[in-house]
Amino acid sequence: MIDVTVKNILFFSQAAAPGYTLFLQPMGDDSRSLPIVVGQFEAQAIALALEQVRLQRPMTHDLLSTVIDSLTDGLESVVINELKAGTFYAQMYIRQGDKFETIDSRPSDAIALALRANVPIRVTEAIFKEASVVVPLRANTPNEVENSFSKNLRDITREAELRFDLEKDLREAISREDYEQAAQIRDRLHTLSS
Repeated sequence: MIDVTVKNILFFSQAAAPGYTLFLQPMGDDSRSLPIVVGQFEAQAIALALEQVRLQRPMTHDLLSTVIDSLTDGLESVVINELKAGTFYAQMYIRQGDKFETIDSRPSDAIALALRANVPIRVTEAIFKEASVVVPLRANTPNEVENSFSKNLRDITREAELRFDLEKDLREAISREDYEQAAQIRDRLHTLSS
């Protein structure tokens, strides 16, 4: 397992279906990042938790966090543990005495709850290896670092937008039962990952 932090949330307005991408970065390693597409409300819930904003009335993730704390011994960690057809899956580990209950979750919801509970967010090594993108920041001067970062951010943004579009096309091809096209899109996604 790789412990990660939420590095950034970016809005992509130029993708086929505009949306938000969450970038997860391994602790102590700024050379790779894992982009995950999330919905608007999930992006908002994650941003509020990152900024430690407390609203007067609890949002859904605040409410669920309170319920988990009230009825259990608390959220222990969340793990992004599966990637199927371009969709990430996660599990929440909730402590019940000396045992853990495992609850399936969307990664965005699990991350929003983990940030509120201040517990580890983890990604399996296999998923990180398959879906992460390189973020090289090798430069000699601060100006070179800034230019390098801007270029890499543009590259990551383009790659995330392409991945987002391909994942959407894959879901549509599967729903139309056009498995030949789905296989071609899947191969493009694998090429993009490598």
